Amino acid sequence: MRGTPLEPSKSIGAFPDVPDLETSGEEAYVFFHLAPKHTNYINRIIEGYEYLGVMTSVDTSGRCMLRCTPSTKPLAIEVLTSLSDYVTIEK
Repeated sequence: MRGTPLEPSKSIGAFPDVPDLETSGEEAYVFFHLAPKHTNYINRIIEGYEYLGVMTSVDTSGRCMLRCTPSTKPLAIEVLTSLSDYVTIEK
């Protein structure tokens, strides 16, 4: 088992592209800002999209990141963009 790279689940089948296993995955993270009082609201919306990603608060000022894969990043950006009243995506 040691030294064997992890492979994405083939059972999900919801996303056409398989992530590039040669990269760290961090390049697919989406960073954004929101008012801290909206953190739970935005997180609940993201959780409603199965397999989209995992939201993490980076600091207390409202900087957050969405840990997603290369195949889910476009949808993650689309969802966050639709929440522009609450979220500002970092460029």
